[in-house]
Amino acid sequence: MEAPDTTQLETLVHQQLRECSPIFLALADPIRQDIIMMLTKHESLNVAQIVERSPMSRSAISHHLKILKQAGVVTSAKLATEIYYSLNIEGPVEYLKNFLATTELIIKQKSSGTE
Repeated sequence: MEAPDTTQLETLVHQQLRECSPIFLALADPIRQDIIMMLTKHESLNVAQIVERSPMSRSAISHHLKILKQAGVVTSAKLATEIYYSLNIEGPVEYLKNFLATTELIIKQKSSGTE
């Protein structure tokens, strides 16, 4: 099977970059990074539990959780009257790995002159 040419790879990497953009946005903020780290230590937390561990207000934490959820980095589940958030990093990591693999392939093809 013939390797895809650079143009095909560049089209693919552009699509992958667009898919990864919400993940990059979610990971770029220190507060969201702190929330992710909290969720690595706990199976799930509700907003009040996250607020207890953060200097941020409830509304600010809710905003950051919304961004993390939109990026697919966290999931939520309602239990009684509370919504609990859990880390869901496998999908986003797979998107990032695919983007990096395609980028590396483009770099390899360009450096070897097989465009």
